[in-house]
Amino acid sequence: MGKLRVFEIVFDNDNDLYRAGDWVQGHVKIELSEKKTEIRGIEIKYKAKAKTKWTEEETQGEGDDEERVEVDYYLKEKYFEEKMLILGKNKKDKSGAKVHLDAGEHIFPFQFQLPAKPLPHAFEGRFGRIRYKVRAKIDRPGKHDHTVEKMFSVVGVPIDLNNKPEASMPSKSEDEKTVCCLCCATGPIRAEAQTNKSGYVPGETIWVTGMVENNSTREISSITAKLIQKLEFKAEREGHGSLHHKVLYITLGEARGEGCGENETASFEQKSIPVPSCPPSDLEGCGIMDIEYYVEFEADVSGTPFDLELKLPITIGTVPLFSAYSAAFPPGDVVTQQPTAPHLPPAAYEVAMGGPQEIPSKSGYDYTFGKMMYAPKYPYYTFPNAGGDLAYPPAADSAYPPPANPAYPPPANPAYPPPANPAYPPPAQ
Repeated sequence: MGKLRVFEIVFDNDNDLYRAGDWVQGHVKIELSEKKTEIRGIEIKYKAKAKTKWTEEETQGEGDDEERVEVDYYLKEKYFEEKMLILGKNKKDKSGAKVHLDAGEHIFPFQFQLPAKPLPHAFEGRFGRIRYKVRAKIDRPGKHDHTVEKMFSVVGVPIDLNNKPEASMPSKSEDEKTVCCLCCATGPIRAEAQTNKSGYVPGETIWVTGMVENNSTREISSITAKLIQKLEFKAEREGHGSLHHKVLYITLGEARGEGCGENETASFEQKSIPVPSCPPSDLEGCGIMDIEYYVEFEADVSGTPFDLELKLPITIGTVPLFSAYSAAFPPGDVVTQQPTAPHLPPAAYEVAMGGPQEIPSKSGYDYTFGKMMYAPKYPYYTFPNAGGDLAYPPAADSAYPPPANPAYPPPANPAYPPPANPAYPPPAQ
């Protein structure tokens, strides 16, 4: 790496979690083995945007000229983007003056305020993402610029399950189908299933109860309940034109039960599916991606591609139902009245299911130092037992998460911005 030994972005107090209206503070750290000259400036950029992208094959041309080609579909949605100079000059300044840095360690503080408007939760998906990041660049005219990036998570628009009357009620479904082959038909297979309620938060347990009545001559080999995340991405062909949609289904957890033989009934009693760290339903604030959740209850009919499936829609929120804190409501009970004015313990924040992933640089080349690993963080509640009761009182926590249903824009914080630092930016050396 030559003269440049360290080039990194450090957030104050190692905090990488913010909400709309917050001030983000940190510093750029540079360590040199010897003097570095011919620097035009050091620039900080902070930005946030959503992006969707995928490719599809299509046929172009006719006759002998017909061929299959890959076509890109993509779309972007920007939330904010700002630049600030922390040393020297920018490219628009034609004075030609340069600065240099002596050998040793250099610290350049920075601060910026996130827009006080609804912002979506950070998200990483196969065909789309929502990213918040800070980028630092050492601008060297006529040479390769040094860059480094640091990503952070934003606590998006809250979903308070207590404001959704249906969240405390079970999600139910039933159906029946007949297995038949041409002239040969047997009795129907009937299934019914329900969850203990319809609204959950990450860390909570979904309880599923069901039954399969097999009036056919086929065996039901197994019964499965799966927590499904449905992702919908929107994009335009080559970035313009009409919208196209891409849908992806991801299984986040499952519970299995035994099947039954012909003319028998199988029960699926209080099977549990933990809700992992995941983004809330709807992904509010983003217009090019959407998220839905449901429990899929499936009876696998042996010896045939036929399966009987039920869909039980649920909502994943960020603020749990008040009833989740009461031991008076065991799994399976329907809660129709909520306690008044409870003191909700705060959520912890955990990285998304799957953990940190490598984020490649935009240019396709490695960053100046190593790889960037990142995973967004989401509200997560600790339930100490299988009954789904939350720990209370909560353990001591930091100033996060923000209160439920924060007003937009958030109130001004008198402590910010901090007073000006007369030594910042440092004078050219």
